[in-house]
Amino acid sequence: MRPRDLVTGLADLVLGARCPGCGRPAPGACEQCVAGVVAVRPFPVPGLPSGLPPVLAGGWYDGELRQLVLAAKEREALGVVGLLGGRVAAAAAAWLLATGHGGPVVLVPVPSSRAGVAARGLDLPWALAGAAAARLRAAGAAASRWRGLRLVRAPRDQSELGRGERLANLAGALRGVARPPDGVPVVVDDIVTTGATLAEAVRAGSVAGWVPGAAAVVAATPLRGGAR
Repeated sequence: MRPRDLVTGLADLVLGARCPGCGRPAPGACEQCVAGVVAVRPFPVPGLPSGLPPVLAGGWYDGELRQLVLAAKEREALGVVGLLGGRVAAAAAAWLLATGHGGPVVLVPVPSSRAGVAARGLDLPWALAGAAAARLRAAGAAASRWRGLRLVRAPRDQSELGRGERLANLAGALRGVARPPDGVPVVVDDIVTTGATLAEAVRAGSVAGWVPGAAAVVAATPLRGGAR
């Protein structure tokens, strides 16, 4: 028996531990899910509002990746933040390679509400930006994270809203902070659906005097039936 198999078996026996991606017995994300997630090549997200900078995703918000993001959001699998942050880093790296930009880059996470952080015990975009910056630095790229956006009002839940409603819901919700660190700002979020949140982030940054060069997200929601 391989050491990894032994750890998996013991974790299932003692803890009832399951991979948050697929439900197999594992002390965290299993080898199959990790391999499947990292095998996806980052891609530009299609169908977003005009006026946005390039938006790149580390995968589709579907299957195992969707389950991993949900588990991290609900504090059920905080150990996968590094894996998800790696998807943000891969998306940012793909933009750097495509543009020939040598850096440095400043990762600017979309801010979470205080209520959301209190409920989850985690500011997920901030944690993702930290993990992504560390991965980029390990690869030789100059990268940092910065709280360049502030939430000035809490928008209502967006899960049932269409694109136009989301844009209206988020209008004016963010404020940009002036004087970013040296580097090109890259907005970071966990998921992009309609692009409304990223559009508000770009607006707020531009008003504060800095324009994001790109946005990098863990996953993009597949468009289905034109509803989004």
